[in-house]
Amino acid sequence: MKVCHIIQKNLFIHKILPLLGIFVVAIIFMVVICLQTSIVFSPSTDDSFCFLNESDNSISFVECLNFIYEVQLSKVPTVEKWATPIKIRYEGNPTKKDVDILNQIVRDFNKINGFPGMRIVDKDENVLLIYAPGEILPEIQNKYDMDKIDKGICRRFSDQGEIKQAIIVIESDIDQDYKNSVVLHEIFHMVGFYGHSYDNTSIINRIEEPVSKLSVLDTLSFRMLYNPEILIGMEYHEIDAYYRDRELDEFLK
Repeated sequence: MKVCHIIQKNLFIHKILPLLGIFVVAIIFMVVICLQTSIVFSPSTDDSFCFLNESDNSISFVECLNFIYEVQLSKVPTVEKWATPIKIRYEGNPTKKDVDILNQIVRDFNKINGFPGMRIVDKDENVLLIYAPGEILPEIQNKYDMDKIDKGICRRFSDQGEIKQAIIVIESDIDQDYKNSVVLHEIFHMVGFYGHSYDNTSIINRIEEPVSKLSVLDTLSFRMLYNPEILIGMEYHEIDAYYRDRELDEFLK
């Protein structure tokens, strides 16, 4: 009986071990494939949509220069912008849609020529993005010495014209479409467009209803501000002189 039991046990091991080996190899193979194709860790983005609004001849350098003056150079004497890559860390209670929207904004803003780039990080950030419910906004406001937070706020820190740090706070328990607009609005403030515009198409007009993307004016002004030829510390008359004799069609190529 003992010999028979040992034989049955050995037969069981010989049958099961190969099956376990095949199962383990299959699992490893699936994980490798998922990693290689970014199925596991890639944020979902919509390649058919872009937060930028491609500029065309419906707008002019003059209109954009007026906009840049209105929302930046009327607040500070010379050009201010980022010169080093922007590293955003988010915390709080963002939804999956919030994270998807943030990743898509990053992807689209990185298309701007001369922009130093933007990415999402887990540590060593220079931009902290906080998603928080309305009831704790006063606590955050006091902690970071901010003005009253109305749906969203951005506070920047610059040194001799170079923007080096920022804190953005977003009220998390508002309508998702409206929240998407607020995030885009505050990130546009963060990259250098400080004030609010009177142009009712601009993302940094006072948001009364959801806005899906930058306006043509916003996008061309963004390109003009981050043009590598436009340097931190330039005055308005220098920017005006640079663009005065240039053709919009050539600039947009």
